[in-house]
Amino acid sequence: MSQAQKYSLPMRVMHWLIAAMILSLIAVGWYMEGLDRSVEAKFAVFYPLHKSFGALVLLLVLARVVIKVFSAKPVLPDYVEGLARKAAVASHHLMYMLMLAIPLSGYLMSNAGGRAVKMFGLELPTLVEKNKELGGLMHEIHVTIPYVLLALIAVHIGAAIKHHWFDDSKRSFIKRMA
Repeated sequence: MSQAQKYSLPMRVMHWLIAAMILSLIAVGWYMEGLDRSVEAKFAVFYPLHKSFGALVLLLVLARVVIKVFSAKPVLPDYVEGLARKAAVASHHLMYMLMLAIPLSGYLMSNAGGRAVKMFGLELPTLVEKNKELGGLMHEIHVTIPYVLLALIAVHIGAAIKHHWFDDSKRSFIKRMA
């Protein structure tokens, strides 16, 4: 497969890195939320790491968007047509929006709750002042939309598996991101 049929190396690396980080952040988020408040590591270890890696994901996704805009990318093959083409494009756009919305809502939730966001010890700018209502809204967004993202990821993986193992081998999309 020629390089023109693949995403650029930076896009491929960022795809897999961001995917691993997001899935890990969701798992750690669920785990730390289940911990009792008396568990010291909940606030001393898990929350700071979750915020640090969440802020990093936000920056990486923003960088990925910039790289995507300015780099050549393989076009969808002609055999992907009609509703399948529209669904593929729409789901990718929605995934990017959610990959930005989840960490941004966490950032805003922390700020609106009167807490700073630190990325590996470096305090990030405060984006909003303390605001209980906004904090509550951002919390609901932050804990709800990962489920939507996980559903989209499941469809994304399912489509990749379908095209790779059940369609004509020339229709594999996995090779574009490997």
